[in-house]
This record gives sequence, C-alpha cells and structure tokens, in this order.
Amino acid sequence: MNRIYDVVIIGGGHNGLVAASYLAKEGLKVAVFERRNVIGGATVTEELWPGIKVSTASYVFSLFRKKIIDDLRLYDFGLKVYLKDPSLFVPFGQNKSITIWTSTKKTVKEIEKFSKKDAQSYEKFVKILEIFSEIADFLILNKPINLSEAEELLKLFKGLNVDENTALTIARMFFQDGKSFLDEFFESEEVKSALIEDSVVGTYASPSTPGTAYVLLHHNFGEVNGVKGAWGYVEGGMGNVSNALRRVAEYYGAEIFLNSEVDEIIVKNGEAKGIKLKNGKIIESKIVLSNADPKTTFLKLLRNAELDEEFIRKVNALKTIGVSFKINGYIEELPDFGNGKSLRPEHIASELIIPSVSYVEKAYLDAKNLGYSREPWLSINIPSTVDPTLAPQGKFVFTIFGQYVPYSKDLDKIKDKIAEISIEKVREFAPNFKPIKYEILTPLDIERRFGIWEGNIFHLDMTPDQLYFFRPLIGYSNYRTPIKNLYLCGSGTHPGGGVTGAPGYNASMEILKDIKH
Repeated sequence: MNRIYDVVIIGGGHNGLVAASYLAKEGLKVAVFERRNVIGGATVTEELWPGIKVSTASYVFSLFRKKIIDDLRLYDFGLKVYLKDPSLFVPFGQNKSITIWTSTKKTVKEIEKFSKKDAQSYEKFVKILEIFSEIADFLILNKPINLSEAEELLKLFKGLNVDENTALTIARMFFQDGKSFLDEFFESEEVKSALIEDSVVGTYASPSTPGTAYVLLHHNFGEVNGVKGAWGYVEGGMGNVSNALRRVAEYYGAEIFLNSEVDEIIVKNGEAKGIKLKNGKIIESKIVLSNADPKTTFLKLLRNAELDEEFIRKVNALKTIGVSFKINGYIEELPDFGNGKSLRPEHIASELIIPSVSYVEKAYLDAKNLGYSREPWLSINIPSTVDPTLAPQGKFVFTIFGQYVPYSKDLDKIKDKIAEISIEKVREFAPNFKPIKYEILTPLDIERRFGIWEGNIFHLDMTPDQLYFFRPLIGYSNYRTPIKNLYLCGSGTHPGGGVTGAPGYNASMEILKDIKH
C-alpha cells in the first residue's frame, strides 16, 4: 500500500473504473480506492435478501458509450445486456394504456389508437432523437466544444444532411422545456404522458422548466445491442457493468482496494501529492483523479487545501439537491394492470405511473410546498422478467424510481410515508401489487449509502447553467481543477449523469495528453 502510484482514483464508481482501465492500459500504475465493500459506486447489484439481487441505485442500461464497450472489450469480460422491449407501458385505468416499443412501426400503430396525427408526428420526433444520437459521441466523448471547434460540429451536421431547421430545433432543446417540446409534436395527452418522464428524471424541475427538453434528449442518445434509443437490463444487475470494468482494469494491472474510504486529498504548494485514507494511511501519487462529486471533492476532501474564496463560493452555489427516491424489493405475483398477472409485454417494460403531464407538474409543486409529492410519478421495473439470475423461481425483483422528495436532513421522518404513498399509487392501477419485502432510499439515504452530496443522482442538476462548458464550473469543464495534478471524472463533469462512462473516458484522455506534454 505504500507504493507510489502514477494515478490514484477516489471512488470505484463506473466512471472511475473506466478511467482506471484506459490509464492502466497505457502502462500507468493505477490504484482505485472505494469506500464501500462492493465495487461500482451507484452502479451496483446488492443481495438485499437471500437469493434476491437488486440494482439498488442505477437500474437500466443504454447510455454507456459503444466506443468504450468496444475499446475495453466489455462483452469479453462478462457484460451481457437484455433488450427491454417494449420500452414503456403507461396504464391510465379503465383498461386504457399505451405501450412504446423499440420498433417505430409498432409504436406508430399503438399511437394511432389515440391520434392519427400523433402517429405521423412520432416518426418526426424519433428522427430528431436519432440525429442527436448520431452527433452524440462528438459532443460527449470529448471535453465540451469551444468556439473554435463549433465549425467541426457544423461539418458533422452537414455530413448527416441535417437541414438548418432541424439543427436549430436540436440547439433550442438545450434551453426549451420538455412540455412545450412535446406539445410541438403531439396533441394526445396519453402520448405526452408516455414521453415526458425522460425530461425530469433526477432533476429538481417540472416539465415546464426551461432546459428539461435537453434532459429528455440526454436520455435518448443510447443504444442496446445495436438498437438505437433502446434500453436494457444488465444480466446479474447493474453491478455487472462495474464487475466487467473491474476485470478490465485489473487485467491491465490496476489495483483496486475496497473498504478504503479516502479522508483527504494531500496538497503541497498547490499540487496534489496523494491521498490520506480514513485509517490514516497515506498513499502517494503523481496524479489524483476524483470520481466523487464536485462538492465532496472541493468542500470535504480538500478542506485543508488553500482554495480561492471566490472559487469555494461558486462550488457552494452549485445546484445539487437530490429529488429522486428508490424502492427496491421483490414480489411473488406480477402486477395485473388489467390484462392478467401472467408474464406479458408490459412486465418487461418500464411501467410508468404518469397519467398526465399536469400530474408531474402537480407532483413538483407539492414537493416545493410540502417537501414531498403527495402523488409522486413512478417508474416500475421488473428486470427478473428477462433475467432469471436475479431471483429464485416464483419471485420477481422490482425497483421503483420516483419523484419528488427534495433532500433534507429530516427525510427519515417521512420515508415510510413515501413508501406507503408510492405502493398505494401503484395499487390504484394494479391492485394485486404486494411487495413481500422492500427498502426505500430517499435522497438522504442515497447520500449516506453512495456518498453523493445531497443524494443527487447526477451529482449536479442537469440544467442549462450546469451543462457542457459550465459543468461543473466555468473554466474547469476540461476535467482539471485549481489544484495541479488533481482531476475530476464523476457525473458532475461533462457530459453529466447516467451510466455513460464518458466522464471517465474524457478525464483519462486529458490526463494522458498532459502526461505526454
């Protein structure tokens, strides 16, 4: 443990492991220090009850960049993903529901039940998302573009034969709200209900908040098994993304230490020199890379470093209030949404309790006024419908992702109430939904378990003022920090949250550039 490393990485989340893999692959001596006894940060599988394996934090797979999968040969190292098809199912009660499939053709047919016009518009809507998906790697697998590189982006648009109106539509989405964006395409409330979730996931914002159209865009640039825009379930749970990355990192020589919480980043004369662990051990390193969120890094781990007061003020002002909660558990009977409880397509999909866009708006206003949503919007996933490794026969693992419960130190007082409200809300649409066992994680629990400041699943809100060259702060969007040889690689850096691997990849590329110079 007293060896001098080229790079030490704080936190064994998926981005830290991506960075470790690329840096070790280049021959650097790399060590990763993870505070918990399980690798993966928020990309983990945990056996909460005997034989019941749950993706306790992140729960579905899509945004992880194909380039990284290919470069690191993740499929060879154990990654396997099942396509989630259909993608979404929204029940409205009285045997009325809408299903969104990975096939545009099938979805168009489904939408026709609600609106012929919307069925035609859906193809245009998908086209916009596909164009963004085509340019995503240019925007995402690079540090944020500056003005001198904007020309490259224009060339890319031209190469894809994108007309000016489409290019401007995509550009405007960075500032537009999700509700008005969907209003431009669709008239049916049911269709908009099925598509609005992506605009507010993990964000303390309502569908009518400017910038939420980009959040929608951000959640649609992925692919699974070659299917663009699709989502999937990782075999063995999301922890197997991290396990595959760990195998790659170790294959290239990186060392990984669990139960090794970092207490402080050691700084001498404005330069990072290593880390001090909670047990007092000092690990020397030429470079320190933090996978922790910006506030944890600058306000906690650098508490004894000399940082400019104005810089610290700006860090303190970053928007980090987590609003998402998670219920993880298992059931012995699939929910009956009106079509029976034997396995049906809707049980594979994300089942959304979002009866209308105004329902989400109301949930947001409740959270602002009361500190929680009386009627939260919910996304239910039952991954063991396709992955038998997660639970014994006759049992089904489920996760419920919900909003809004803004972070507060008092959330322990209302967490049981939030769980009850949520389960009752699911029962309104599937009366037989009866969890055998479950746990609820509020933003306060997420902070405690995963070490994320205020339980924000994206580390920082994904609002226009905290994206691209503004993320995490103006002047520091290139993964570097005011401390020499200290870099960031978590979701609080460009391009933001979700299991993309991009921050880890980009940070490692910047480190390699600096070393070569």
